[in-house]
Amino acid sequence: MSKKKLLPLLTGVALTVMAGGAWADWSFNGKYQSSNVATDQGVTATATAYYIANSSGNAFVAKTDKVSATNTKLTFNGTSGLGVSSNGESGSPNHAMDNTARTDMVLFSFSGLVELDYVSLGWTSNSSGSNTSSSRDADFSVLRFTGLDLPTNKDKTPYTIVGKTWATLMTEGWELVSDVDGKDAKKYAVNGQDNTKVEDKVSSWWIVSAFNTGFGGNSGLSGGNDFFKLASLSGTVHERPTTEVPEPTSLALLGLAALGLAATRRRIQRKA
Repeated sequence: MSKKKLLPLLTGVALTVMAGGAWADWSFNGKYQSSNVATDQGVTATATAYYIANSSGNAFVAKTDKVSATNTKLTFNGTSGLGVSSNGESGSPNHAMDNTARTDMVLFSFSGLVELDYVSLGWTSNSSGSNTSSSRDADFSVLRFTGLDLPTNKDKTPYTIVGKTWATLMTEGWELVSDVDGKDAKKYAVNGQDNTKVEDKVSSWWIVSAFNTGFGGNSGLSGGNDFFKLASLSGTVHERPTTEVPEPTSLALLGLAALGLAATRRRIQRKA
């Protein structure tokens, strides 16, 4: 086997993904919770609040609607979890994450590579703020960035989703992972769990948003009346894939194995 044919083989062998497997829970529902940061298994999740205006009606993002953070902040609700006060709104149930007038969302930036499997809601409500009514609703969407690293801006400023439409964000590497039919305050599978047809996906940047049909998902869910507070996230921590070149000894062994295979083939051909 020539060196030219052997090198691609060795390079292919060297390209590996080191599997993680550590289970982690990032909780935002402590009794005196007042921080947007949670850490488990050495990986930190940092939460940031945003919203998209629903100019085309309840729970529908128009092509021209852009992500904003104007006068928007996280709300900390003790054991109930995180909410979003978007564009200065206040009071119940608007201090929760909702899709009335605006679609509230929280971007979670992880310091490691995470397979987000479950989202736990600590509180749900109907449009009147009742968390016991049978009409309460809490549908939500889960999105992720598909790359290992965020895009680099030409002017070297930090990457941001602010000022961009969903169509633009998709071209930059964002995608919808799932839409979840929520109602009760409980844990929901969001990423292949309990559904063998859905591939488990990983990312260091995840968005949990009040449900919106504009993301291109399940339009069968009802929109515009979803209210919930996010208690925690759960998932598996993975190691980032590597493309490290093997040690010289490993290269030599691989080379010998490849040459040995070629010699065996020649002997078989001669006997035939």
